[in-house]
Amino acid sequence: MVVACGAHKPRIIPIPGFEHISSAYDFLRDINSGKAPDLKDKQVVIIGAGNVGMDAASEAYNHGASSVIALDIQKPAAFGIEVETAVAKGTQILWPKFTDRYAPKEKKLYFKGGSSLDADVVIMSVGDTPILDFLPQSINTERGWLAVNETYQTSDVKVFAIGDATQLGLVTHAIGQGRVLGEIVHAQIMHAPRWPEIKQAIAYEKIKSEYYDVCKGEMTIEKVGETCMSCGTCRDCHMCEATCYWGAISREDHKDGSYEYVVDDDKCIGCGFCAGICPCGVWEMVENIG
Repeated sequence: MVVACGAHKPRIIPIPGFEHISSAYDFLRDINSGKAPDLKDKQVVIIGAGNVGMDAASEAYNHGASSVIALDIQKPAAFGIEVETAVAKGTQILWPKFTDRYAPKEKKLYFKGGSSLDADVVIMSVGDTPILDFLPQSINTERGWLAVNETYQTSDVKVFAIGDATQLGLVTHAIGQGRVLGEIVHAQIMHAPRWPEIKQAIAYEKIKSEYYDVCKGEMTIEKVGETCMSCGTCRDCHMCEATCYWGAISREDHKDGSYEYVVDDDKCIGCGFCAGICPCGVWEMVENIG
């Protein structure tokens, strides 16, 4: 069996009062399904300042909120049009903020250290995990995701897992893992060895441009959003450089007009923000075995 169920269970940090806090997943899903919330003159606080949190902030303003404040425990991971739109509508972003509890009767969100914010509505946006209750508990998980080895095999030798069921990633990661796992399972069923994949660069003159027609012509934001699945080529967006709190990533220009993003090993702490924020899947985390 191959588990490729994605991640659709919103994470809720169980702070006191969490049962009165909505998830960004449910908040945005309700809006998309036509269940518009009445936030007129409400003070909205969002725990988590990633791109989903910014989407929630913008929608809160769209549905009447008088103010929206987004909080994070570290430098926010939000970038691009999402954060620009949210800030333009009036969203404040505060960090570092460590939430202690929510008091719905007081309409206040308290932080460690004693400070607080007025909050009529609190929305939590700290990621999603897969729903795995259809699996036996004997199958190992790590922090809510299925633990797999290098061949995507779980602790049950007959159960494999790929995509967001194992960790959050890009759609291209899931597609690639599906292809590789298909070869692995086929080889096992056929009781045949699986030959290692040999990756070779394709000669430029042999690339057929007709395969990339979808990326030609004038591209609007809406059109790109409907078609782009990340080609794995850096598009020089500076997102990795901007999100690195320790300044470990820098962009270097070359004399021939090319460029590259390089990492300062002395500054990098291996947080993985660059790999998580890259829209093209260029950055990858490699275990440090030194």
